Amino acid sequence: MRFTRALKSAAVALLLVTAVPLVTTQSASAKACGGQVPGSFKAWGTRSVQVRGAGCSTRWAHLTLWQDDSCCIPLWVRIERQLWGSYGWLTANTKTSGKIYWNRSLDVDTAGVPYSPGDGQQRFHACYGTGDTLPTSWLCGGWVS
Repeated sequence: MRFTRALKSAAVALLLVTAVPLVTTQSASAKACGGQVPGSFKAWGTRSVQVRGAGCSTRWAHLTLWQDDSCCIPLWVRIERQLWGSYGWLTANTKTSGKIYWNRSLDVDTAGVPYSPGDGQQRFHACYGTGDTLPTSWLCGGWVS
């Protein structure tokens, strides 16, 4: 049995029409439910931070050091959650992991803060700082929803 060229083209077109939307229609919020939240990554040389999410109910900060030869400086990483209120953005939750020592490379997470779309407008950012005590100055990635 021979298939005509038109029949083959129609079969391929039907396959593409049904398969492509399944792959490409995942929303940004669905992607943010597991892994890196889009737009949250920020790098400074060999160090980077990002906001990560899981199960669409939790966000945490992730710090990565890659072949960093700076010795003996304790690092801190934190996540901050802000909610929009009548007086503007208010910090609702923060979690910090601190006084982390490393040897060239490191991957570390903070504890999670809640992510609840029912709470109205909210935003998050991941930060890191250095020092023997809790830093007063932080380097942060951008705010993300």
